[in-house]
Amino acid sequence: MRDRLAVALVILAVAFAVIAGLYYEGVLQIAVSDTTAAHHPTHAILFAVLAVVSLIAANFAREKTV
Repeated sequence: MRDRLAVALVILAVAFAVIAGLYYEGVLQIAVSDTTAAHHPTHAILFAVLAVVSLIAANFAREKTV
């Protein structure tokens, strides 16, 4: 059960990383105040941090072997 949660968190981290890349490249324009800007580094940083946090959570959620 814990391994499924860890896998789900890794998948979520990958999704956050992809979204961060799309925001940085300017492809994604969801929930931004200036839609004419070329890219949105603050949104990219936010989603990159969420990806790292998801990976840290996955590390804590996985089954430990001692």
